[in-house]
Amino acid sequence: MAKTLSRNKAAPRIQAACSARSEYIMPMLFIALGAACLWQSQGMSQLGSIFPITIAIVTMLAGVLRIGQLMISGVISNTERETGSTLRRVLLVLAMTVWALAMPWVGFLLTGLVSFVILMAVAQYEQWTRKRLISHLLTGALLVAFFYTLFALLLNVPLPLGRWWM
Repeated sequence: MAKTLSRNKAAPRIQAACSARSEYIMPMLFIALGAACLWQSQGMSQLGSIFPITIAIVTMLAGVLRIGQLMISGVISNTERETGSTLRRVLLVLAMTVWALAMPWVGFLLTGLVSFVILMAVAQYEQWTRKRLISHLLTGALLVAFFYTLFALLLNVPLPLGRWWM
């Protein structure tokens, strides 16, 4: 049945990032990570385990849905793969590491805003225009404010204020 659907024009085949088999690895890792989180949440209180259990179930469900999509649509190996920018990848990892290490000292809000600007600059391939810059900065400020409101105010998760400001 999956082979007949993959040839159907309504379900185009998915272009893999590398090999067709490698496309199945990430969803399987997400399913395994979700299962590990479910296992770890058994030792938590009923109220404390709501968030981890919900995220674990959503993560596992997304992995199962992706595997289903890959099986139904089929996957084409990417033989003419572009290598991408190694420098951008290294800068991405470096920026996220500095963000995580600086957060206890500087606080969530400031590190969130600064890291968003740095990541935005690393990821931008097109030329900067005034409109693009303003829209990216506003989007970053709104996202950081949204996550601060969600975690600090609605879910009562203590976010780092920063040791330098105390």
